[in-house]
Amino acid sequence: METRPTQPLSARKKLAFSLVLVGLLWLLVELACWAGLWALEKYKGVEYTPALVQTLSSKHRGILQAHIGGSSSYVVFDPELGWTIRPNGAKRGYRTNRHGIRASREYALQPSPGTLRVAAFGDSFTHASDVPNGETWHRRLEEMHPKLEALNFGVPGFEPGQALLRYRREGVKFHPHVVLIGFMSENINRVVNTFRPFYFPKSGVPFTKPRFALRGSELVVVENPIRSLDGYRELLREPEKVLPRIGENDFFYRRNSKRNPLDFLPSVRLAGIFSSQYLHQPTIRGGVYNTRSEAYQVTQRVLEEFYKEAGKNGTLPILVLFPERRDIRARREGRTVVYQPLLDELRSKGYRVIDLLEGFERYDPQGEMMKKKFIHYPKSGNRMVARHILDYLEKNGLTSPEGVRAAR
Repeated sequence: METRPTQPLSARKKLAFSLVLVGLLWLLVELACWAGLWALEKYKGVEYTPALVQTLSSKHRGILQAHIGGSSSYVVFDPELGWTIRPNGAKRGYRTNRHGIRASREYALQPSPGTLRVAAFGDSFTHASDVPNGETWHRRLEEMHPKLEALNFGVPGFEPGQALLRYRREGVKFHPHVVLIGFMSENINRVVNTFRPFYFPKSGVPFTKPRFALRGSELVVVENPIRSLDGYRELLREPEKVLPRIGENDFFYRRNSKRNPLDFLPSVRLAGIFSSQYLHQPTIRGGVYNTRSEAYQVTQRVLEEFYKEAGKNGTLPILVLFPERRDIRARREGRTVVYQPLLDELRSKGYRVIDLLEGFERYDPQGEMMKKKFIHYPKSGNRMVARHILDYLEKNGLTSPEGVRAAR
């Protein structure tokens, strides 16, 4: 029985077969990229959201409408600072006094004779978010040293520039003996941001804010771009018109405002995340702060300005560095922490600095705190913060007004 010789595929069929194969491979790549996007959002909280520099999410619209309607209870709009804590505010274990200081008691403008008054300024780590008032490191400090008052001026979402502005407006009049200038390692990105969702799309604080900038060698304040609730009403009505205006001085808006026409493809969105996080991230280089970046240079100048200004006001300033959970893990694994260049520079200039990472190493040598899942420090972490700060004050003879005056 004769067999027919196999006919070779025509050029047209070869082309069609190749196109089908390429299409299947492309589909597999897109599915893999889609899975990667899903995993990044679920496990890392990272997502590709360039649209949020051009419009508002439904979440942010709802929050702004609630603030305009006066139904917010704790964090509120502030025309000068961007936002702040409501006086006599309350929320899930948080309570503030009539001055907007997180405390369950009032403080007189002048400290009592013989009482050491410490005032702390900074973000949510200074605020001691996620623990109730009685478990904050400020309250623990007061319990450990009965002749010490610790005033908590921390505000969730703040950065050092906002903290400095709050100190100028509210902190000076309380006449503290010691000013603690809080800085959490991630804050470096916030100093070049003017609208929090541009930087952190999932933020629950969709307000604009002032920022400091360098104009040549001069450190200047760029005012809050929206200074009234009417401004937010306009933002809700016409976000496409308002957002470019408030993004003029925002690093993240300038970087992300141009959308890719192929954003519907998972591979393009994944490539966008990779580029943003690893290729065009000027703040971090080689796993540590990039000292040549705008964010680093402004951060360093703001901290120095805060430090010098507090000193001129007759107060003893101390910089307090709050490590994130990943910083604690990095140190335990023998890696350099991301803020090491800043720590080295501040100490080389003779500034008083408390690195809380050293306290966690001392009081938690087995890393028990790292076994807990947290963003802000748990109760045990707040106790260690208080203990390490008090250790520093005791070691340097700073536990009384007389000791502080002698050290200035």
